[in-house]
Amino acid sequence: MWKRDRQENLLSPPNVSTLSNDEIKTEKNKAFDLLDALSRSGSLPIQYSELHVVVCVTHCFDKNVMDTIIQDNVNPIEKLEWSTLLLASTIHGVPARTLLSQDSDRMRLGVSFPALLETEEESEN
Repeated sequence: MWKRDRQENLLSPPNVSTLSNDEIKTEKNKAFDLLDALSRSGSLPIQYSELHVVVCVTHCFDKNVMDTIIQDNVNPIEKLEWSTLLLASTIHGVPARTLLSQDSDRMRLGVSFPALLETEEESEN
């Protein structure tokens, strides 16, 4: 379900509406038609433009956080760090090791999940 927040003009109050699947498709087509018209079907480059992508991640544990820590003796933050590092490595197309700026983080996380942080030389051996 998508919600659209729209104002008729700058002085009017915002109007929030829920879009159906057909309306979503129509609005996407309108956006692509506008982009197509502004770029003359791709013949004009759009300089100084940026594309922002937001990736949302949720984590689900079998138990609540306290039970995970106390009963299973598992640090849930390490699992979050592992999945976030793996996701960032995939998105940026670089080894996970290069995403960590602090040597202390590399050492700490290398103990928990060495396969994710090994260097190319280590993986070849």
